[in-house]
Amino acid sequence: MNRRSVKLVAIVFLSACALVLLRRGTASTDVPHDTGISGVGTVETLEANYKEWEEQFLTGGGDRNVVLAMGWFKGLSTESTPAQGTARLDLVEGKVSVEVTGLPKSSGWDFWLIDDLVGTATPDRGDKLVRAGGLKHEGKTAKLEVSLGSDAFTAFEVDFVAITRAGKNPVEERVLMGTTTLFHRLYRSARRGEFGVLGDTSPNTSPADQRSLFDRVIDAISPTAHAQIGPIPNPSTPLQQLITRGRQSFFNNTFEGNGRTCGSCHREDDNLTISPRFIATLPPNDPLFVAEFQPALASNFENPVLMRKFGLILENVDGFGDLANRFAMRGVPHTLALLQNTLTPVGGGADGTTIPPNERTGWGGDGAPGTGTLREFILGAITQHYPKTLARVSGVDFRLATSAEMDELEAFMKSTGRRADLVLTGPGALSLKNEKGRKGQEIFNNGGSVLGGSNEGAGKCFFCHLNAGASDFFFPGANANFNTNVEQLPSQPADLVSPPQLNPADGGFGPGPAPPGVFGIGNGTFNTPVLVEAADTGPFFHNNSIATIEGAVDFYNSAAFNNPPGFGSLIGGIRLEATEVEAVAAFLRIINALENIRSATDLEQRAKVAVSFSQAQELLKLSIVELEDAIEVLSCGDLHPDAVAKLKESLAIDLIAVLVHDTSARNALINQAIARKNSARSMMVN
Repeated sequence: MNRRSVKLVAIVFLSACALVLLRRGTASTDVPHDTGISGVGTVETLEANYKEWEEQFLTGGGDRNVVLAMGWFKGLSTESTPAQGTARLDLVEGKVSVEVTGLPKSSGWDFWLIDDLVGTATPDRGDKLVRAGGLKHEGKTAKLEVSLGSDAFTAFEVDFVAITRAGKNPVEERVLMGTTTLFHRLYRSARRGEFGVLGDTSPNTSPADQRSLFDRVIDAISPTAHAQIGPIPNPSTPLQQLITRGRQSFFNNTFEGNGRTCGSCHREDDNLTISPRFIATLPPNDPLFVAEFQPALASNFENPVLMRKFGLILENVDGFGDLANRFAMRGVPHTLALLQNTLTPVGGGADGTTIPPNERTGWGGDGAPGTGTLREFILGAITQHYPKTLARVSGVDFRLATSAEMDELEAFMKSTGRRADLVLTGPGALSLKNEKGRKGQEIFNNGGSVLGGSNEGAGKCFFCHLNAGASDFFFPGANANFNTNVEQLPSQPADLVSPPQLNPADGGFGPGPAPPGVFGIGNGTFNTPVLVEAADTGPFFHNNSIATIEGAVDFYNSAAFNNPPGFGSLIGGIRLEATEVEAVAAFLRIINALENIRSATDLEQRAKVAVSFSQAQELLKLSIVELEDAIEVLSCGDLHPDAVAKLKESLAIDLIAVLVHDTSARNALINQAIARKNSARSMMVN
């Protein structure tokens, strides 16, 4: 046995001994967690996303050109309608311009501005409500042009806009609605000189940890299915508090529904997604399985067989009109790296979709009905996944998130993961040491005959995944939907299960009708996911039809992808040999592991300055998960065994550090763990 192996065995032995002692109840305290931290979310990531938004906002005119999309708003609109439109606000001059298509000419229509003072999601009589004027039809479009005066918005902050029938107000009726976003609110707070102070905050209602001492002690070294997050300590910035409250709400807030939270499907210790393997570890009473023990949700709410076997969640993406037949079974997309270019849709319908959505959410890219913002996605998710009965009545089956809660949840979701895409070509490009991975990077960035070259070894991956993100090469800075023909694949796992399960075809974006060659309701296109985090967030594609990253890469060789009407037929097809498929997969595995190392190191650095032992524990547990992912991702591809050994040493040290109460001793261990990760990284990149 070599010296390195002896050292590793010794470290693992010590951590095992510590685990035995802990299980015997030798912990010195019996207190609930008080982790006032933002977990995988960071202020730096949220600020980076905000700065990118702010630059685009100011380029577009800033307060002189605030553009809000309007549509049917799930949970807030009082009736369903295909009508949609846009409101443009000049907050400096007080001018309002509205255009809406699809409103019946048989009714008169009013446009309203809402300053949400009460804080609830729906307009209330305590809010400031201003009727800007009535719309007038010009052909198929209803329009309004009005000036409210230069002081109209001096003491009025627009939170929502609404269209009602003439004579009604938004408290009584809301046919179309639109909303500003968290970033609009942050911009306003910056203008006031109080960046991050949003005026209203939600109370901290996180329950105390009522588990037994044994369960809490075991949790100290074994990440749980959901975060146990307690009260927020005072000494932190407003933005940090915002993110931390968002994290608390994400993992703890049931919104008075069936017991589920956002974290029921987006597990912090499973890369903010959930896999069949993870599902198999959950207890029978986990809220994820609510359809199995709440009679009111036994039918048409979930398919327990497809959920447990394949990690598929039932989504009524095309409305609740026919629950028994009109649904789609979809995997859970992770919510890491929600960068501006991940969320921003291609404009002008260039990819076959429309505006809205204003932000790409969900596998179809239209996951938030209405104007399609991440903010609306929150309300849509509550309505879809949280109800006590299938009547889905707000105030009875659940409560909707307040404006403050939507701010906080949006802040947390936009604070996780990377702060920018990788650089894979040109000056400063990532340079890998592994030969197979380096070849995979070359294939990934080879555009073939589309860019005037040879199709030999042309992966053409960067056309849709520029720099391994979700930004489109032809529309930089935006996310495009594509028809990949995944629905045409034969022998999909969910269709092979016995006994057979109803699994309707998924048409992707929009309510249809489907064009020729497309199955299901929709235009056949699906959202482009980021790839840096792909290798450890499988299964792959919207229907979890492929289990491995190698299989996902090989899909682009398939007849399904390369035949019309799929995108492959538009770019001349992709034809990679088996060795080239493995090379691209190796590249994706390596960049995933590098991101795991970055994230684990960031978590450990934050653990060093934690204000309490429980905060340090929470961060170290998340670091341990990242290290486990990096080790698995590399090992399953037989990549970098030297780096894997260093990562195992780092993992073993973290397993000891998570038990150490003394700050100095714990930080000394963390420094050793970081040093080994740095060593592992140096073995992987030049």
